[in-house]
Formats: sequence, C-alpha cells, structure tokens
Amino acid sequence: MTLSPIRIISLVFVALALSACQLRPTTTGTFEHPNQIDRWAMSGKLGYRTANDGGSASFDWTQKPNRGQIRFSGPLGFGSADLRWDSGRAELITAKEQYQARSPGELAWHLTGFWLPVSALQYWARGLPWPGAHGEADYDEDGHLQTLQQLGWSLEFDRYQPVAGVTLPYRIKARQNGNRFTLLIKDWQPGAEK
Repeated sequence: MTLSPIRIISLVFVALALSACQLRPTTTGTFEHPNQIDRWAMSGKLGYRTANDGGSASFDWTQKPNRGQIRFSGPLGFGSADLRWDSGRAELITAKEQYQARSPGELAWHLTGFWLPVSALQYWARGLPWPGAHGEADYDEDGHLQTLQQLGWSLEFDRYQPVAGVTLPYRIKARQNGNRFTLLIKDWQPGAEK
C-alpha cells in the first residue's frame, strides 16, 4: 500500500500531537527567585526523632496561596494522615481521629510529638528564611541558604537542584533541643496545580 504525501504529513502531525501529550511539563512556568513560588506540589520523606520516639513517613505536599495539604503515609502510628490548612484554621485527619486547631504546626505535634513550624516550613522548603521571625542565615557563594537559626531550630540545607528556573534544596536537616527532623524532597514541582 502506498501512502500519499498528504497522508504521510497527516500521520506525522498526529504522531507529533500524541507525543506532545506525553511530554507535559511538571511546572507551570519558570521563576527567577524562590520567593516567587506561591504554589507547588512536592513529595518525599520526613524522618523525625525525639528523646523518646522516632519515625518516618512519605509525604505529598500541595501548597497554594494561603492554604495547603500534606498527606503522610507510613509508620507514624496512624497509617496515613492528612494535614490541611487555610487562613486561621487547620485540621488533621487520621484513620481513627480528627483534630482541629488554628495552625498546622499545632496539629503536627500529634504526628511527631513536637511542634513542627509548618508556616515556617513553607519558606524553609524553598530555601528561604521565614519572614515572620528573626533568623541568622549563612549562604554559599551562589546565594543558596546553607544554614539557618530560626524559631529555636538549627537548620542545614543541601542537595540543591535546578528546577523551573531556580535552584531549590532537596534536603533539610533541623534540630531543636532533643528534637530532629529531616525533610528529603524527591519530587519538587514549583507552580504545579494538583
């Protein structure tokens, strides 16, 4: 069977259109600075340790302006948990119970046994000091945040990777008194809508 030039061109366009559908970008644009990112999707692992306990969980975090959701799964004692918040209210839903509070940091205590400053973590995850409190920061020669003392936490940022026009940390280690957590980001999608 011989194909006419018009059919060949049509088949090429159909093939290109189908392949373009499979190459969807994971971000909705590029950014010049991490502080421009006001929405994202990320996934990874959270490990924590207190004087009496420790554990880890996988997480999927979706952030939009003024609201967010982190879904935890794994051996936290809950099986899975959803932490959701918007302006002035937050809720934590597990298989057994539901908690409500004014901030997500208060509710994170039920997961880890210590106050986890989720509002600050929204900045720390982007390699930025939280503007809501004084902090002492050290940067490398490229301007990437390396260490930060803020809210009583000592933080280290590393494994920076370029994504969506900016360079973002993929690991954050934090210590406060006898409490520690490590946020290991496996998939960073700045600007993504989930």
